[in-house]
Amino acid sequence: MSLSNKIANYTNSTASENVDDALKKGVDYTISVVASASPNKLVEFSRTTGDIVNGNPLDWADTYNAGHLLSVIRDGSICREISHRLRNDAGDSSSIYYALANDPVYFQQPDGKIDILPTPSEGNPAELVVVPHAGGYTINDSEETIQITSTSINFPAKYTELVIMHAAECILMERMYDFRTSIPSGLDSEWSDALAKAKKLFDDSANIGGDEAGTGLSVQYWLNDEDEDMAATTIQAISTELGRADRYQTKFRADIEKLSLDYQWTASQIQMLGQKKQEFIQINIGPMNMAGVEEEV
Repeated sequence: MSLSNKIANYTNSTASENVDDALKKGVDYTISVVASASPNKLVEFSRTTGDIVNGNPLDWADTYNAGHLLSVIRDGSICREISHRLRNDAGDSSSIYYALANDPVYFQQPDGKIDILPTPSEGNPAELVVVPHAGGYTINDSEETIQITSTSINFPAKYTELVIMHAAECILMERMYDFRTSIPSGLDSEWSDALAKAKKLFDDSANIGGDEAGTGLSVQYWLNDEDEDMAATTIQAISTELGRADRYQTKFRADIEKLSLDYQWTASQIQMLGQKKQEFIQINIGPMNMAGVEEEV
């Protein structure tokens, strides 16, 4: 069973949906929930970068498609984070805050980049432990895999169901938005045309339009002319137009009823998924501070 089929268990179908985008939202949502409820569990989503061998400020978030920086390591030693204001002291050998090889440090620039001291080199490389965001994952729908790009590291399997549920919720929410544009503003032009023709056939056939416009005569005319056959024929034409209007009205009601049923089903599925997500989080992750979680849809 593919990931999209699992989503379809909640949405009924994924045929015309952007499943990949929904799954990415599910990945980001799941990681944000873990970060808010149990930050210590973020290590389950982490990867260790390759060697960093220069002292240039490192844009770790962009370089590694990461949303969380868990550790900075230089030559096997964990780096302490220091404030930006101590950056000069950490590089000054006469300062008590001077960074030593056995006590390396790092600090963040105002733009989010980091600097590591002492400066990493080929002989003393640094590495980071980061948690990628969805942009750092490759999703294979048919193989049911969510894997950190260019690695063999899989998204933790025990959290996949939360990704699926949130992806399904995103798809259903998109459908809810689409309902607004699907609601007809009224009966269509064919219904109006049928009623207009029926009325004109009764007393205004000169303005009926269409083939031989202006040459037809109304029921009222034939009754005045005491031509019962022509009056009956014209009345039958009126009945036909009224029948046409009724069919469009019946279809309109059926469309509205179907739209209403679809809307109610979608709303109930969204509510159910919200409850299931909360149950999953309470059981598998822990109490959550919702202020730290972005509900992506």
